[in-house]
Amino acid sequence: MLSHEAEAVPPGGRLQLTNEGLAWLAAAAVLGAVGWFKSLNLILLLAYAMAALLVVNGVLARLQVRRVRVFPSAPAPPTHAGEEVWAAVRVRNDSARPAVAVWVAGGPVRLGLVERLAPGQEAELGGRRAFPRRGRHRFTRPVIGSDYPFGFVRYDRPSGEPAEVVVLPAVGAIDAEGLRRWAAHAAGDSVQNRRVLRRATADQADVRGVRPYRPGDSLRWVHWRSSARRRELMVREYDAAPTPELVLAVEPWLPAKPTPADHYRLEAALSLAATVAKAWVTRLDGRVTLVVIGDNPVGRVISAGEAAARDGLIPLADATGAEAFPPVGAGAFGRAPRSAVRVLVSSRPNSPAAAELSRLVGRPFQLLHPGARPNRYESPWYKSPPGN
Repeated sequence: MLSHEAEAVPPGGRLQLTNEGLAWLAAAAVLGAVGWFKSLNLILLLAYAMAALLVVNGVLARLQVRRVRVFPSAPAPPTHAGEEVWAAVRVRNDSARPAVAVWVAGGPVRLGLVERLAPGQEAELGGRRAFPRRGRHRFTRPVIGSDYPFGFVRYDRPSGEPAEVVVLPAVGAIDAEGLRRWAAHAAGDSVQNRRVLRRATADQADVRGVRPYRPGDSLRWVHWRSSARRRELMVREYDAAPTPELVLAVEPWLPAKPTPADHYRLEAALSLAATVAKAWVTRLDGRVTLVVIGDNPVGRVISAGEAAARDGLIPLADATGAEAFPPVGAGAFGRAPRSAVRVLVSSRPNSPAAAELSRLVGRPFQLLHPGARPNRYESPWYKSPPGN
């Protein structure tokens, strides 16, 4: 990508009459025709003066943008579908004269106007944008222009390079503690996993207080004295011990001739995977190894933090649905500990990939699909697939 310093020679622009300029030119032509046929020199001079104003307008408009550059502002971070993100460009005047009434259109800016830009001064133009679908959205190349001072002639030219924003799957709402309990149940086949997750959710040495009972809480957590005093079931609340690592495999399956309902299930599965991974990292302070099954599956380790979570989820934005996938190598999952919770999120129920990954890694993978969600998960998608 070219910086503003590298763009020494501005690319070619164009002069174009505005609607007002066309009307002005038509009026000048009518006056000129009347003055010519009637031999009225004053009217002819007026027509020539009106035409000269068009030329002056074009020259001045070109001077305003001749040495003005547009270049990207700070790149927009990965954003989730439906979430607003600030997208902007910077405008800089490299000439020795002020630039007046300069506008920028295209790129992340729908239309922005800088009334005055002093020599060497910069200004930022942008706005908040939301993208309804995941993927990589590429903006058009910005165009800078001016119709100063009369608005009859516009001069514009492209400047800068097209920007790109990565849109992650939409994220739903999920109860983090409910997800942790679901993981404990999902890892029930492993004695070691069960012990680790039990320490993470019910360490008797880390009692924080009491709270009302919620479905899924163990009766062993009930604080009977507080329950009798408040006349409702109250359970002990514990400070969480370190959360075990989550190995999250994602299968973006689509049939050979997908229907709208199949595409819905794919997007719902990717949203479910993004929600689980983000909650595990940002709210449970755990670590996630994400592997999206595809042509080149590579494990991406996501550590704690909002920015790290967004960067780690980029493979979900690039996921492409397919009916069959090449075999996944065991090295794609890295060196996850034995105590890690292993989950496969698939867009199809009863996916055979869970058993295949279990045989490959030597540890069981729990299958999760949009129709079998953890407790208290609210999908960002519709209640039912389109067409159902």
